[in-house]
Amino acid sequence: MNHKVIIVDYSFHGPITCFIKITGHDGIKNQSFEGMIRMVDGVPYGDLLKEEKSNVSSECIQFIKAYIYQKYEQGFFS
Repeated sequence: MNHKVIIVDYSFHGPITCFIKITGHDGIKNQSFEGMIRMVDGVPYGDLLKEEKSNVSSECIQFIKAYIYQKYEQGFFS
Protein backbone atom coordinates (compact mmCIF):
# COMPACT_ATOMS: atom_id res chain seq x y z
CA MET A 1 0.00 0.00 0.00
CA ASN A 2 1.26 3.44 -0.86
CA HIS A 3 -0.69 5.79 1.39
CA LYS A 4 0.27 9.46 1.64
CA VAL A 5 -0.66 12.13 4.19
CA ILE A 6 0.17 15.84 3.99
CA ILE A 7 -0.50 18.22 6.86
CA VAL A 8 -1.86 21.37 5.23
CA ASP A 9 -2.49 23.47 8.33
CA TYR A 10 -3.25 23.24 12.02
CA SER A 11 -4.43 25.52 14.80
CA PHE A 12 -5.03 25.24 18.52
CA HIS A 13 -8.33 26.02 20.15
CA GLY A 14 -7.62 25.92 23.85
CA PRO A 15 -4.73 24.21 25.62
CA ILE A 16 -5.41 20.60 24.52
CA THR A 17 -7.43 20.81 21.27
CA CYS A 18 -5.74 21.05 17.89
CA PHE A 19 -7.54 21.06 14.52
CA ILE A 20 -5.45 19.57 11.71
CA LYS A 21 -6.29 19.91 8.01
CA ILE A 22 -4.84 17.10 5.89
CA THR A 23 -4.82 15.88 2.33
CA GLY A 24 -3.47 12.65 0.99
CA HIS A 25 -3.85 9.56 -1.11
CA ASP A 26 -5.46 6.22 -0.22
CA GLY A 27 -3.25 3.57 -1.83
CA ILE A 28 -5.91 0.85 -1.62
CA LYS A 29 -8.77 2.81 -3.17
CA ASN A 30 -6.34 4.75 -5.37
CA GLN A 31 -8.06 8.05 -4.63
CA SER A 32 -7.22 11.38 -3.06
CA PHE A 33 -8.81 12.62 0.15
CA GLU A 34 -8.90 15.67 2.37
CA GLY A 35 -10.33 16.28 5.77
CA MET A 36 -10.10 17.75 9.23
CA ILE A 37 -8.87 15.89 12.29
CA ARG A 38 -9.38 17.11 15.82
CA MET A 39 -6.71 16.11 18.34
CA VAL A 40 -7.85 16.34 21.94
CA ASP A 41 -5.08 15.69 24.45
CA GLY A 42 -3.26 13.50 21.91
CA VAL A 43 -6.26 11.49 20.70
CA PRO A 44 -7.39 11.95 17.06
CA TYR A 45 -11.10 12.34 16.20
CA GLY A 46 -13.08 13.08 13.05
CA ASP A 47 -15.37 11.61 10.41
CA LEU A 48 -12.37 10.86 8.22
CA LEU A 49 -11.23 8.40 10.90
CA LYS A 50 -14.59 6.64 11.35
CA GLU A 51 -14.96 3.64 9.03
CA GLU A 52 -18.74 4.06 8.77
CA LYS A 53 -18.42 7.72 7.67
CA SER A 54 -15.05 7.86 5.92
CA ASN A 55 -14.40 7.64 2.19
CA VAL A 56 -10.96 6.09 2.73
CA SER A 57 -10.09 2.44 3.36
CA SER A 58 -9.72 1.06 6.87
CA GLU A 59 -6.01 0.50 6.23
CA CYS A 60 -5.61 4.14 5.23
CA ILE A 61 -7.50 5.24 8.35
CA GLN A 62 -4.97 3.33 10.47
CA PHE A 63 -2.12 4.89 8.47
CA ILE A 64 -3.52 8.40 9.02
CA LYS A 65 -3.95 7.80 12.77
CA ALA A 66 -0.41 6.46 13.11
CA TYR A 67 1.06 9.34 11.09
CA ILE A 68 -0.77 12.05 13.03
CA TYR A 69 0.01 10.42 16.38
CA GLN A 70 3.70 10.14 15.42
CA LYS A 71 3.80 13.83 14.49
CA TYR A 72 2.07 14.69 17.78
CA GLU A 73 4.61 12.66 19.78
CA GLN A 74 7.49 14.34 17.91
CA GLY A 75 6.16 17.76 18.95
CA PHE A 76 5.21 18.86 15.44
CA PHE A 77 2.06 20.62 16.71
CA SER A 78 3.79 22.40 19.61
